Amino acid sequence: MKAFPRLTTGELVRDALLSAILFISQVSLAWISNVELVSLLLILYTLVFKKHVWLILYVFIALEGLVYGFGLWWFSYLYVWPILPAFVFLLFKTPSPKPFGISVLSGIFGMLFGLFCSLSYLILSGPGAAFIWWSAGIPFDLVHGAGNFILALILFQPLYRLLCRLKRIQL
Repeated sequence: MKAFPRLTTGELVRDALLSAILFISQVSLAWISNVELVSLLLILYTLVFKKHVWLILYVFIALEGLVYGFGLWWFSYLYVWPILPAFVFLLFKTPSPKPFGISVLSGIFGMLFGLFCSLSYLILSGPGAAFIWWSAGIPFDLVHGAGNFILALILFQPLYRLLCRLKRIQL
């Protein structure tokens, strides 16, 4: 059994570029609390590049740790971010999903992001600490969910078409 599929040089370069775009989009919007393009881009990468999303995602997570440090929040990213591509694989089997469905998924993920992250605190400090940590972040999760929904609704179609064209280009 192969641990990793063989990648062509073109696929490796493309995946590295897509990881960098994830990271740059996150850094460039960091000044707006809980507004990010990472969720939408992960959904798009999953739909267009399928299993390559895992390499792209974990390179992004490694970059986050290298730049911002490897705190408890970073360890939660190891299991929280993969939830989104997993749900995309489960829910969207058609070649061209509807933007509204994508927007709803992205919005729900944003609203649940803090809850998912609180699982680390549940394990380390117990239910009380996890609940306090999660409930204190609810206003931020609401902004996160609304931002994800709106960005996906506006940007999904043009970015989906662009990435489908990129996939057809042989590097």
